[in-house]
Amino acid sequence: MMPTKNEETGLRPLASVAGALLVWLICATVSMRVLSSHPASAVLRGSMVVLGAGGFAVFLASAARLARFEDEFSQRIYLVAVALASGTTAVLLMAGALLQAAGLLGDVPLITIVMVMGVLWLFGILIAARYYR
Repeated sequence: MMPTKNEETGLRPLASVAGALLVWLICATVSMRVLSSHPASAVLRGSMVVLGAGGFAVFLASAARLARFEDEFSQRIYLVAVALASGTTAVLLMAGALLQAAGLLGDVPLITIVMVMGVLWLFGILIAARYYR
């Protein structure tokens, strides 16, 4: 049976996530470029922080909407993926802090940690989907 016009087929939420990812990348690029020029205005610096964080919040809200669109079984996969990513990131942060204290690792930008956690979340989805199916 074909879905009616009022039913979502699953493509709309996925397209929403893709659009939100594009919004986040644009916001992050603009804010990082402006902030890398070290503007003197505190208002401009603050607004760039809000722009970058706001773009990320749009992406997170869209990803949460996609997870809510799934059935209860598939939502478990997202939950397990978040747990795997959070736990692995915590271990990496602890190891990084100890390596920095030992003088074996320099400063790591926070944005790098967020990107690593995102990649770990994607790997977590793959691992959980394979395990539960």
